[in-house]
Amino acid sequence: MKILCIIPIYNEESRLKSLIEKILQFKKVDLRKIDFMMINNGSNDGTKKLLKDLGLNFITLRKNKGIGYSLLLGLKLAARKNYDVLIHMAGNDKMTPFDIDKMIDPIINHNFDYVCGSRFLEKKNFKTNPLFRKVSIRLMSIFFSVIFKKKITDATCGFRAFKVKKLIRYFNFLNKKKYYTYGYEYYSYGKILLSKNIKSCEVSVEMNYPKSGKYSKIRPIIDWYPIIWGYIESVYDGISFD
Repeated sequence: MKILCIIPIYNEESRLKSLIEKILQFKKVDLRKIDFMMINNGSNDGTKKLLKDLGLNFITLRKNKGIGYSLLLGLKLAARKNYDVLIHMAGNDKMTPFDIDKMIDPIINHNFDYVCGSRFLEKKNFKTNPLFRKVSIRLMSIFFSVIFKKKITDATCGFRAFKVKKLIRYFNFLNKKKYYTYGYEYYSYGKILLSKNIKSCEVSVEMNYPKSGKYSKIRPIIDWYPIIWGYIESVYDGISFD
């Protein structure tokens, strides 16, 4: 089984070395020989040079077109190269590649089509979460659990894995500018939660937030809008993934 992990990056020079060191450690014990591809989304710091120096595969975009664009680009690459499973992982060093085995286990061994990581399935995994983020994600997860009539413990985790061939036909129509931001992830996940033909689940993952400095590029209100609206639009736009 061919597996690709894509990691979108934008101005992560200060955290990139730590993340790549973890990936290289993981590759030493990875029996599945998972491939990694970094997608440098128009960074204007030293990210590109660091990627070259550290020797991991990467694609560089001239300008930042949005995380949704990067994820769609990764999906097209996975389909073109005949990968069976695609993994999304953040490039800000909060997620660990050592959770990848947990992410793909339901797909490989239990016939799930789509897996979403959750920081809240186990209490130990959200100890470092900032209080505001912890509360807001909890409230959002409860709200969307009611909307979708399914238990969602983590509505905003970007750690995901899915079967490429099963889902690419649904994701292809999302190649529109309005989905190039955070809306892509959450609109598509909403459709998956509503689908009767796509088997999905959550698995527990770790998320380590830095003790100081900016811990996320998600901007309050500006970026929350496409996240929340992505979920809501997935319910009411009349388009089905079935």
